[in-house]
Amino acid sequence: MGLRRAEVELLTSDYPSLQVLALSPTHPRAPVVAVSVTIVGIRGMHSRLRCRYELIVETTSLASAIPPVWVKYPRDADIRHVNIWRASMSFCRWTGTDLPSFCWHEYGKEWLNAPAAWRTLSAALEYTKQFLNTENHDSAAR
Repeated sequence: MGLRRAEVELLTSDYPSLQVLALSPTHPRAPVVAVSVTIVGIRGMHSRLRCRYELIVETTSLASAIPPVWVKYPRDADIRHVNIWRASMSFCRWTGTDLPSFCWHEYGKEWLNAPAAWRTLSAALEYTKQFLNTENHDSAAR
């Protein structure tokens, strides 16, 4: 069935910037296939300074894989978080451009180990907050 617009709207009290970005053009009930959201995290590279990240989250296969996440802001050259791939590594079909993207690594394994019923947009946004507020300095992303 897919993610419904009403499910996204229920999360706006916790994520006021959360918006539907794209609906499925081929599904009769038009499930949500991508959202945009702003989440605050650390700047990175050992800096604990706070930074606002404007993100695009694909929601097409939440039950089977941790969702792809792209960073619209800050610009690629300004990103210091070591777990975010450079824009040249990932094409975002929702913008039609190369954008920095998350290197989920261990988070992806944890996602698949969770019960399928827990793999929701709410859980993905919580993972995203955790991801943006920690760094794995063994990451190959930056």
